[in-house]
Amino acid sequence: MPFRVPSRLGAFLFAMPALWLASQTRVEAQVDESLLTRRWTTSNFWAETYDKPILTSRGRLEGSDEHLQIFHWYSEGRIKFDKMELEPPVWIGYRAFTITADSEVELLHHTFSDVALALAVPLGSIAKDWSVLASAGAGTANDGRWDNLDALFPVATLEFTGKLDPSTTLHVGLTLDGNRGLLSAFPLPYFMVDAVLDSNLKVVLGFPRTEVVVRPFDPLIVSVQWEFPCNASARIEAELDAGFSLFVEASRRVDGFHLRHEGRTRLFFEMNTAELGLRWKNSWMDVSLSAGYAFGQRFFSGDDLTSRTSVASVENLPFIALTFPSTFWAAPFSFGVFR
Repeated sequence: MPFRVPSRLGAFLFAMPALWLASQTRVEAQVDESLLTRRWTTSNFWAETYDKPILTSRGRLEGSDEHLQIFHWYSEGRIKFDKMELEPPVWIGYRAFTITADSEVELLHHTFSDVALALAVPLGSIAKDWSVLASAGAGTANDGRWDNLDALFPVATLEFTGKLDPSTTLHVGLTLDGNRGLLSAFPLPYFMVDAVLDSNLKVVLGFPRTEVVVRPFDPLIVSVQWEFPCNASARIEAELDAGFSLFVEASRRVDGFHLRHEGRTRLFFEMNTAELGLRWKNSWMDVSLSAGYAFGQRFFSGDDLTSRTSVASVENLPFIALTFPSTFWAAPFSFGVFR
């Protein structure tokens, strides 16, 4: 089925090439514990960002004649106020995920937004190799009604970091995300071991996040990631010549947004994707263009992921996507590279 670009999104798509100065590292949802557990690895930059817009073709809701087209934009990052600091005294993290749905169904015909901002600070040391950090902030997850007070939620983390050896770090703490799919009202304990086992293997093992990045042999790189309660991804990338590489990736996401006039009830959207893409990386740019299928797509409502009332299922749809992590390092309004 042919792609149709909503007019209000066209400007974004045509402007995206100007944002392609990028880096390899994905930052992840930078208002949760990752705002504190991911170390600054280099100086001389102001901000790390990650953006991935996805546009599906126009399709039908299963079992009906209503149509639906979805434009996703996932954006996250962190910002520090002294570009030369490897251990900044304060920094900011943000998450901005939007789903713009174009449909004849009034309940779905909205721009759903999950936007949050958090401030992070180091609190000091409690032993020779242990540091204490904290972050706190707030966000809103709404269906286009930014005045919906029920959509507001807190985010906060208390982190204890221990350096076990030069290549192994232990993370222990409590983290709260008021828009989490499960147990959103409670701070969850976490425990993770971050280790570089050798030059071809890096792992983060624990809860609420596990990651494995391995290079079994040149030119292949394999990465797997899981995040509580139910998001996951897997990727295989093969490096080619001249900075190009090919990759296949599969992922699953479930995101929730508070409904207007429905109190604490949220509308959840589940999407599974499989995509094939081309990546181009050189000394000043790292960008990926991919195409694939979105499947197992469905909307359901409830207070959390354990109470599901079916709303609608979406037929499998093809999509195109761009991925561009970026680092801003020079004067205001200019771009630079991270690695």
